[in-house]
Amino acid sequence: MKAAMNELKNEAKAKLLFWNKIDSKAIKVGLVFVFIGLIALKVFTTALTFDWLKNLFA
Repeated sequence: MKAAMNELKNEAKAKLLFWNKIDSKAIKVGLVFVFIGLIALKVFTTALTFDWLKNLFA
């Protein structure tokens, strides 16, 4: 359990280091929008899938 926590901490530190190395604010804003877009796409497609399944069995 402790090894898994250390691995998660190391990954978080690596991602933070990568984020801090990016100098351009435009690239940071773009990455944030892409991340939000991927989450929105996943939620939207999941909602459509469940709606389709509900109508299939109705």
